[in-house]
Amino acid sequence: MISQSSIFAAKLLIVDDQEINTKLLEHILLRAGYSNVHTELDSRRVVARHQAEQFDLILLDMNMPHMDGFEVLAGLKALNPLGYLPVLVVTAAPDHKLRALNAGARDFVSKPFDRMEVLTRIHNLVEVRLLYKASRDYGEQLAHFDPLTGLPNRSQFRRLLGEALELARSRAAPLDVLMLDLDHFKQINDPLGHACGDELLCQLALRLAACRGERATLGRLGGDEFGLILAGGGDGDDASDAVALAARVRQALRAPFALAGREVNLSVSIGVASFPADADDADTMLRYADTALSRAKEGGRDACCFFTSGMNERAQHRLELETGLRRAIELRQFELHYQPKASVGDGRVGGAEALLRWNRPGHGMVAPAGFIPLLEETGLIVPLGAWIIFTACHQIAAWDRQGLGAVRVAVNVASRQFASGELEAVVANALADSGIDPDLLELELTEGSLMSDAEAAIATMRRLKAGGVRISIDDFGTGYSSLAYLKRFPIDTLKIDIAFIREVTSDAGDAAIVLAIIGMAHSLGLSVVAEGVETAAQLGFLARHHCDYIQGYYFSKPLPAAQFAELLHDQRRMPLPDGMSAPPAPTLLVVDDDADILLSLQRLLRGDGYRVLTAGSAADGFALLAQHPVHLILCDQRMPDMSGNDFLDKAKDMYPDTFRIVLSGHTDIAAIMGAINRGSLYRFYTKPWDNRVLRDNIRAAFRHYWQLHGARFELPAPLPGE
Repeated sequence: MISQSSIFAAKLLIVDDQEINTKLLEHILLRAGYSNVHTELDSRRVVARHQAEQFDLILLDMNMPHMDGFEVLAGLKALNPLGYLPVLVVTAAPDHKLRALNAGARDFVSKPFDRMEVLTRIHNLVEVRLLYKASRDYGEQLAHFDPLTGLPNRSQFRRLLGEALELARSRAAPLDVLMLDLDHFKQINDPLGHACGDELLCQLALRLAACRGERATLGRLGGDEFGLILAGGGDGDDASDAVALAARVRQALRAPFALAGREVNLSVSIGVASFPADADDADTMLRYADTALSRAKEGGRDACCFFTSGMNERAQHRLELETGLRRAIELRQFELHYQPKASVGDGRVGGAEALLRWNRPGHGMVAPAGFIPLLEETGLIVPLGAWIIFTACHQIAAWDRQGLGAVRVAVNVASRQFASGELEAVVANALADSGIDPDLLELELTEGSLMSDAEAAIATMRRLKAGGVRISIDDFGTGYSSLAYLKRFPIDTLKIDIAFIREVTSDAGDAAIVLAIIGMAHSLGLSVVAEGVETAAQLGFLARHHCDYIQGYYFSKPLPAAQFAELLHDQRRMPLPDGMSAPPAPTLLVVDDDADILLSLQRLLRGDGYRVLTAGSAADGFALLAQHPVHLILCDQRMPDMSGNDFLDKAKDMYPDTFRIVLSGHTDIAAIMGAINRGSLYRFYTKPWDNRVLRDNIRAAFRHYWQLHGARFELPAPLPGE
């Protein structure tokens, strides 16, 4: 770390053809404490003076007679083409900024300048320059300092960390290492160019130097990654010091960076490891800080994360898992299971989805969520994905040879596999080697893999379709597909994600999304598959709204190939909801948590020819609504899990055609009026009820329903005396 006395003793040269400007800057610097300040009015003498005197910083004007600032920069750079050029440009022409930085200047200040700003920039540049000069010779400089920023590089930073740890250990003082990484730097570096990327890193280095304080050492570890060594002061909570430093760093980056005539906003992720709490040697400290940095980025970026022992365990687990996956590919420990897709129309098996399973020795079957994300992250999914396609095609051929018929199998294609450029060749080779009809292979793609480069994706899909395979979009609704692109995608099927199916019978939002997807798909001539169907209620809802296929545990879990063959051989069908093919009878749903009332109402109303469904809870009521066409709901007001008003509010949103009646022994006028005003209630009756009046009113409600919706069912005859 450079002392303040060394900084103020640095040799400075002010170059400007206007003496008033050199005198002003000289006065500011002397007042600030700098003791070795020189001036030069003739720009033609600057290069020779620097060669002879080796200034630590040159404050250079750009608009001067005889030789302008750019010519001076060229002459200075010629003295040492690979060295660190200690020049701060000070000019009234801000459009010279990028050109001056590209010519080798380290920073830029516009005239008129702010006194504190120029002093801060001079202080930081001098400090970096003195760090640069600290190496004994040019070879050591290249070995230990970053040529772009002049900061210690990774090897030098590690050496400084080792020295700092020795000192902290001797003083029984704490110490922190902060590892910083710019968020989404590649998205700036690639489109704007490496010159702008380098300028950004230089600006970042200056901001970090300005905010780090006296007890921190700064280094550039590579790329857009920087490190800070924070020595403990011995008079407080060192963790709090690290938190405060991380907060200052993040705040310093809040102001936009000026790059190529535009403003760029950035954030930074930070990982922290501590001595003695986490480790006591430099290599482990750096590794732990990097682990914490990875967690900060995984958590959403623009965050600071401290290392914990649990992180190290996770890092070790990840390494072991990656090693195990590579070995599993070599030893063919993977297998495919097949989950049937069943037709909602007739319950027949209409195909299958191939799902990867890992039977890991010593661990048994590993859950897909435990290894598939790592396969994708490491890129191992690309060769493994080729094996999946090859294996699925040969399994289709094997079932056909067994006389089980042509079975269409869908295979998931990961984003990296789709973008690898190898998919078309892999599919063509698998089809040729197995000899199956290409129409029996379906490729399931995610929205994300398609939208990262939509035009290229469309071209790839069209070539695949030309080869005869089918294409579906998996987990539809969870990504960000543009509808304008969707109609251009040459696809056959949309798969509704399980997230919308779980509560489709009780959540109006999920129900609306599912109905919208089904309607949109059918209007585009696509079939629809619902994933994760586990209950009869979910199937009933999907059947009533014309979903084409379902897959899920309601019909079958994923099966090994031999068990799937047995299912085909036995011609197993999925049980369909009652009354799917028969015209609906006038149906009434009674919801009440009192079993005696349910029985009483069921006996009373069945005598009038209605189909009476009963539910003892709101959850049971939603399940029955999903499975059966219900015309009229009769609901108790007070139930333990959900009030009658809340139940009917949700029923109105999901089944707006139903007529809804509250039958309650507890009168809450405000709640009832609110429900009526919201349109949730058709009528309100109290307990105990008059049988004749209730029967009359229910018959009138069914007649009203018939008049509004044209339902074709027989209404009961009028009661005697009418």
